[in-house]
Amino acid sequence: MIKKIIFFFAWIGIFTMAVAGIGYITMPQYFSTIDSSSLIFKVVFFNICLAYICISVLKLLSKFSKEKDYVIKNEHGAVHISTDTVKNLIREILSRDSDIKGLKIDCGNRGSKYFIKLNLDMISNNNLSTKTVDIQNLIKSNLEEKLDLKVDYIEVKISRLSIKRDIIE
Repeated sequence: MIKKIIFFFAWIGIFTMAVAGIGYITMPQYFSTIDSSSLIFKVVFFNICLAYICISVLKLLSKFSKEKDYVIKNEHGAVHISTDTVKNLIREILSRDSDIKGLKIDCGNRGSKYFIKLNLDMISNNNLSTKTVDIQNLIKSNLEEKLDLKVDYIEVKISRLSIKRDIIE
């Protein structure tokens, strides 16, 4: 909540500086009365610049630090489920399918949405789109059932596809 208040005032400050800059360019006669060589002006301007640098660094660091865990909140507290747990469960679910090889999983939070990206090699002898939809539904239903994890989207990328040929004797 404190971060939101800080960034609210930061945006107000940015807006004020933009309006002041446009005003200075269009009507410089109103700004000629400000003494920019005084110590008070320099101290105030330095503190404003320092505050904006701190806000920029804070925002930059918050962009790179992501919440890796999925959090389930209930009346008793919060349960953190790591991405490794989700990846291991997906591996276990898909290990039962002999047509899937070379599985790579990426998952996590993007904003308030949870995503899963699968990169896999597949052996198929039937409709590929049906198979990928079945994989997506299987993962989504298992994660909701076992971890109470609401997955917003599951992306399946097939990097290598081999066609299974039935041997007719």
